[in-house]
Amino acid sequence: PGPPPPPDPKDKVEEPTSPVPSEQEEPPPTTYTTSDKFDYFRPKVQVELEKPEDRKSMTEVYIRGWKVDQRYIDVFKQCFPAVDKLHTIDLWNVGLTDSTLAQFAAVASQCLNLRTVKLDGNPVPGEGFHQLIGEDSMIVSMSLRSCKITDKGAELIGKALSTAKTRNQSLCALNLNSNFISDVGACYIANGLRMNRTLLVLSIANNAIGDEATKKFGEVLSRFALTHEEVVERRKVISEKGAPDIRRSPLSRRADSRDRPGSKSSMSQLDKSMAKSGRASSKAKKDKKEDDKKGKEKGDKWKKEPQRGASKETIGKASKGKGRQSGGKKGQGAGSITEAETPDIPEIINPLLEEAERVDGELVIPGNRALINLNISRNRIGEVGLKALLKGLQYQVTLTTLGSRSGGTGLMRLSVQKNNFSPGHELYLKIQELMMTRDPLYKPPSKTPDDESISQATGS
Repeated sequence: PGPPPPPDPKDKVEEPTSPVPSEQEEPPPTTYTTSDKFDYFRPKVQVELEKPEDRKSMTEVYIRGWKVDQRYIDVFKQCFPAVDKLHTIDLWNVGLTDSTLAQFAAVASQCLNLRTVKLDGNPVPGEGFHQLIGEDSMIVSMSLRSCKITDKGAELIGKALSTAKTRNQSLCALNLNSNFISDVGACYIANGLRMNRTLLVLSIANNAIGDEATKKFGEVLSRFALTHEEVVERRKVISEKGAPDIRRSPLSRRADSRDRPGSKSSMSQLDKSMAKSGRASSKAKKDKKEDDKKGKEKGDKWKKEPQRGASKETIGKASKGKGRQSGGKKGQGAGSITEAETPDIPEIINPLLEEAERVDGELVIPGNRALINLNISRNRIGEVGLKALLKGLQYQVTLTTLGSRSGGTGLMRLSVQKNNFSPGHELYLKIQELMMTRDPLYKPPSKTPDDESISQATGS
């Protein structure tokens, strides 16, 4: 066959045209960025900067799926402490070892503003995660999910939270989800809450915790008896606080002790001291009358006013040599007022100094009411554990009803679902009903017109 005939010039060639969109396409969102499929799980090092042009403004570091060996640790030692604004370090599945974990903990202690540490997916043979939450640690939130932590690591973490002599005062949130913690390890963590009044959120879901550890948590949430070591430490702390606290403490009253009653010599010394204080007070009254006649001097007034129970504001002004003038304005001396108000800043009270009562020969103190969120779902808790939790919650509700909030508000959220009981269990429903009104996001149902008319008719 011959070549094809040439095209006819009269025929029109249609040029391809771009499709005209029927509607204008929306611009991509700017609140987040999208990535390719599985790109999130690819090994990467991500850094968040406060100012894109300034590398020293690094605030967050994320390393995912990348082996962090000694070379990385050496880089961390040089970089992290030099960055003032670094507050978050997230190392996910980076293959930490006992050596690299210990060195990382040392580096973290040198980062003054580091508050959040996440080490999810890093099983370490020695389980030395407690090195990050020591007594001097400044970390506020720590996540240790899927780190294969056993009872050995839970014991170390529990002792890092608190003992009779030491306690962590910075950690507010701890996540131990999806580990291998049983009743033994959970009991150590519960013991760590005895003297800790800083931790607010604790999650130990998806472990192997049963009724024994749950009973321990219920005891810590309500009230518990002090051990011998804690009683000894309590006496030591009270003695260091001074005589006023000793008089208020039942431990320091020898007359109340069954083993050693008060002696005559001690009572005679008390009578002497009271008589001496009485003479001093009468002398002070006499001096006051003489001062009213002759006129008051600033130096004498500074010495006598504290003995008469002068206010903090007056003492603060007198310490600067100004003295209190009759008819003076309260607003004078703003600096002295600030100094007077400074001691009134509330501090974390040592639980050993809380009021104790003697029950069956043991000293019993109120439990932990600082913890507000506890997640123990997806474990092996049964009916016995539910009873212990309900008892602890009822005790906290009673204290709150009486208006006692000195030790905290108590639990506001409790997650205990998906354990060894049915969703319709009576105790579980009671716990849910009790916690519903304690949830900070709870809103009571609005009354319908019929309900209002019924309430008005009944007078309620």
